[in-house]
Amino acid sequence: MRLPADLADNTRTEFQGVSGWTHGRFTVGEYSGGYERSEERLAFFDTWIKNSGHTEFVIEGPAISTTIEARCRVRERIVDLGSLEFKTKPMSYSCEFTAVGRPFPARFELQEVREGLSGALSKEARRGEILLGGEAVQIRSVHRIEGSPFAMASPIGYVFEQDGRPVGAVELNGRPALIMPRGTDQGLARTLTIAALALGLFWDPADSQLGE
Repeated sequence: MRLPADLADNTRTEFQGVSGWTHGRFTVGEYSGGYERSEERLAFFDTWIKNSGHTEFVIEGPAISTTIEARCRVRERIVDLGSLEFKTKPMSYSCEFTAVGRPFPARFELQEVREGLSGALSKEARRGEILLGGEAVQIRSVHRIEGSPFAMASPIGYVFEQDGRPVGAVELNGRPALIMPRGTDQGLARTLTIAALALGLFWDPADSQLGE
């Protein structure tokens, strides 16, 4: 994954315990918890296709007084005419949060976008944001591999930004890994970890093997 120069001096923490199963236990550095996830594909006459899925996880660790629970949903609708395929509802992914089952003021959203030539080359480009604990972090997908001139159609990771400045990333090329500058504030590290989990745990429709 090609990283911005601002993230050259970083720490890299791989997700432990995350495999191809629908549920399990994870650790990301000092954070730990459990997760469940699913994906579903409904096709009508092999033309009208609805992709959907859910991801849920519970996390505990630094700057979390008890636990935080995330409930996330992904949706996408496609019309496949054989030689032509287009999306009537581009991929959207969102999460709601609670703390020990009680409402928690936070949200996560990710949307597929089209942005000129870049959008044409990166067919599954995404933009989003997480708001949690007073931190607002913007999210953008990354499609380029370090050392390669070519862009991948689906994301191989995401960069996290505040006011246009990179503050972290999650790499999905292989085992998911959280990347943060050394000395990142604990509150921001918590927010980035939760965002990275939301992105690293969900089954992206762009990479789905269902229906193939």
